[in-house]
Amino acid sequence: MKNRVTFIYVIAILLLFVAGIGYFVLSNSFPPESPSTNTTASPRESKPSTEPPPLSFEQKIESLKQAIANVCATGVSEELTLVFTETEANDQAARLLATTEMPQDIPLEIESVHIDLQADNNVLVEVKTVIYGFKPTIKVKAQVGIEQGKPEVEISDISFGFIPLPKPLKDKIIDLITQKTDDLQRRFTEGGIGCDGKIDLEFTNMNVQQEKVTITVMIKPKA
Repeated sequence: MKNRVTFIYVIAILLLFVAGIGYFVLSNSFPPESPSTNTTASPRESKPSTEPPPLSFEQKIESLKQAIANVCATGVSEELTLVFTETEANDQAARLLATTEMPQDIPLEIESVHIDLQADNNVLVEVKTVIYGFKPTIKVKAQVGIEQGKPEVEISDISFGFIPLPKPLKDKIIDLITQKTDDLQRRFTEGGIGCDGKIDLEFTNMNVQQEKVTITVMIKPKA
């Protein structure tokens, strides 16, 4: 996948983010780690910690990279469970938004994107846009799950609010969102990762609830 993505890919990628961090896996474009700051507390400030601090998004992605590398080196499958928060999903949405390009035949400008993780594996993606001087908010409702070990995204509704956009333009946007989501899901099914494509990911659990998603994946040599 190209480093710069279109608006339609942003929608598909955000949906697949909660269905298996698809952007980072499929593109091998893992985000750089945030610069660390050395903030060693003084003896007076130090307090015993009863539990380790939560992993950052970069550390979670690094754990996935390391697990893939381990399977590449040993040929032994490894299971990994990752928990992503709604805040992390929206932080990545903002990063992707900064690198978006618009298709020439869709005169949209994107102002912001928001992912709302909901109960029972439901996801709402809201995209604030500017088109022909109007400011519609495009809402994509979807349910994510697992089908034969791969992320499955079922789009249940795409709405444009009360802005009277031309129907041909609406149809074009809907068709492209659906097509690109299907394309990314197909890449999960057909393509391998790591070791020149010799590693496969089998998703065994996905649980989207309010403000977080838990994903369990089996990393294994591709058959």
